[in-house]
Amino acid sequence: MEAFILGMIQGITEFLPISSSAHLLIANKIFNFQSEVINSNMFDAILHGGSILAIFMFFFKDIKRILHYPDILFKIFLSAIPTFLLGFLIEPVKDVYFRSVSISIFSLIFWGVYMIVAERRNNGLKTLENLRLKDFLVLGLMQSIALIPGTSRSGITIATALLLNMKREEAISTSFLMGLPVISAAFAYEFRKALIIESSLDSVTLISGLLSSLVFSLLALIFLVKFIRKFKFSSFAYYRFALALLLIVWFWKG
Repeated sequence: MEAFILGMIQGITEFLPISSSAHLLIANKIFNFQSEVINSNMFDAILHGGSILAIFMFFFKDIKRILHYPDILFKIFLSAIPTFLLGFLIEPVKDVYFRSVSISIFSLIFWGVYMIVAERRNNGLKTLENLRLKDFLVLGLMQSIALIPGTSRSGITIATALLLNMKREEAISTSFLMGLPVISAAFAYEFRKALIIESSLDSVTLISGLLSSLVFSLLALIFLVKFIRKFKFSSFAYYRFALALLLIVWFWKG
């Protein structure tokens, strides 16, 4: 059951611009999950594996489309370098300095405001093919900031794509295509670490987490695309503000 719930949270909050780390803080507070499940490298890898499968399935047409543009593929992989470098630099200290509730609260509010500003300034003119190398580098730099809890990788990259005047649905697909190398690297890193330290969970737990992450990731992607067709992307910012308020009340008064 813990594996299923964590897979659900990973699937929904990883892809919606509402911060997976903040929701995992709340889930742990509510359900009091066992630490060996949450902190298992193998389980983290499995959850990322479900997210990767969901991206491949949902954006299959877009992936086929960019395969015909080697220059775009090169730019996407180049845009992932800042995240790889920052991830490598903060890995030794991330659990000490980057896991505080206060950082999550600040990030939820600050990047929520950023999302509102980005949508207001969007003209909706560009597609993925129109982006220049410097645009990909800007997106890559912003994506690296999502390593800070409370930020949301999808939120910051979609918002930045909107600031670059991309069409809204193009901004979504660009965000997740750019996320493939990063999420795949996270999967490979956690899986390798799990093998080194011989951390393992039973097969039922792993399969439950994988399927839950995959199914809810797909549902989140379907919801995100349909939502943005009818409503403002910045609507998620107000959810983030409410979540930040909940964290303030819950963790600082509880």
